Order: sequence, then structure tokens, then C-alpha cells
Amino acid sequence: GGQRGGPGGPPGAPAAPGAGPGGPGRGRGGRAPLTPEQQAAQQKAAEELKQWRLSVSMDKYKEFRKMYNDAGVSIYAYKLEPRPTMSDEEYDYIFNVAQALGANQVTLELSTDEAFLKRLGDFAARRHMLVAYHAHTQASMTAWDRALELSKGNAINLDCGHYFAGTGESPVPLILKRHDRIASMHLKDRRKQGTPGGDNLPWGKGDTPIREILQTMKTNKYTFPASIEYEYQTPEGSDVITEMKKCVQFCKDALS
Repeated sequence: GGQRGGPGGPPGAPAAPGAGPGGPGRGRGGRAPLTPEQQAAQQKAAEELKQWRLSVSMDKYKEFRKMYNDAGVSIYAYKLEPRPTMSDEEYDYIFNVAQALGANQVTLELSTDEAFLKRLGDFAARRHMLVAYHAHTQASMTAWDRALELSKGNAINLDCGHYFAGTGESPVPLILKRHDRIASMHLKDRRKQGTPGGDNLPWGKGDTPIREILQTMKTNKYTFPASIEYEYQTPEGSDVITEMKKCVQFCKDALS
């Protein structure tokens, strides 16, 4: 985020540090050490982006929200990842954008930095919002325990497909146990990690118990959003909109 017109801000945001292809210092063999000049350029770009964020109006974000709301779409989450090195003023920018968009949560990847987890969770709580942490195949029944203990502002952004792929187990027990701390969920269909063809698959072709997950939400009247995360390869002869319609129908059938 933060590139011109990118998810970090409306048009006019200065380019993020290392916004070029691969970022500065990236060679074919990986990331090479930055030269002093490259380090200075990164620091300068980071400071310019910080100053832009601290001064930008929320009007563009409000216009963006209206465009989506007028189309019948509500925005519930915003992802521009807060970092431990950011100032409170930069955190304010991120949460201001989220609120301008109508979101009640900021999402980011689950961290193991406890000081960061507490600081960010408490910051979100003071804003009467949530920080929802996403995990990939490292997810487990206890993966979020420490974050949830550290602050009431911390919550779970549960990716049910990654959870199943990593554990080989249904996420339903976790949903039942932690439903009051789940802010949002991602739905996708995967097989257990290591299984041939176990990447993201068209819905109904994998083993993730999407029907049971949705029925659990319906039975228990859980109100957190469960979004379709379209990540499987579009079949030949089809397109994203056609496949999304199939996913929506899958959900409707599962809930009938």
C-alpha cells in the first residue's frame, strides 16, 4: 500500500520505499545488501510517505466508501499493515482510513512480537475498533491465544482454507471456542497441505468443510462476516465473475 493510487491511499500518495520492480537491491539471487545511498533513499521515501499520511484528507476515502455503499457493498475491514516501527500518528492514519471506509477492523498477519501485539491491540481498543490477525498454514487451535490474552482489541481473522490445509482438521471447533473473538473469516476450498493437488481448488473439489462452517454460523447466529476469498485458478473457458457466482451459489445451497 501507499503507492500512487494503490491500496495504501488515494491518488497522490508518494511512492512507497522500494516501489519499483522487486524493490531496491533485489537481484536475481535474492535481496542484496542496500548501499548507503539506497538506505538513504528508502529513509527519505518512508518519511515522505509518513508526512503525506499525516496530512491527507479523508474525503477521498469517504467518496470511495459511498461508491461501494451505493452499489450495495459494505466494507468491513481495511488492510494497510501497521508496523512496530510506526508512530502512533501513523496508526491514527490507518484507523482513520478504516473508519472513513466504514470498517470496524484493521487486518494484518499474526505477529509473535508481544510488545507490538499489546500496543496495537490497545490502540485499536481506544479507537473502539479491532485488529484482526490473519494466519496461513501455521494456524492452529492455540495460534491466537497469546494475542487475545494481551489485549481486548485483538481479534482473529480466520482463513478457514489455510487452517484446514495446515492442520488437516476442521476449523469448526476453533470457531465454536473463539466465536466471540473472531472478527472476520475467509472461505476457500483446500486439501490438507502435502496432498497432491492440495492448493486452492474450485469450491466442492477440496476438503475444507465450508458447508459445516456456514451451518455452524447459521445455527449459532454468529454475525461476523465470512467472505469468499477467490484464489483458485480460473478454469479454462470461464472467468472470475462466473466462478464467483458459483461460490455464492455454493454458500446459498450450504445455508438452505
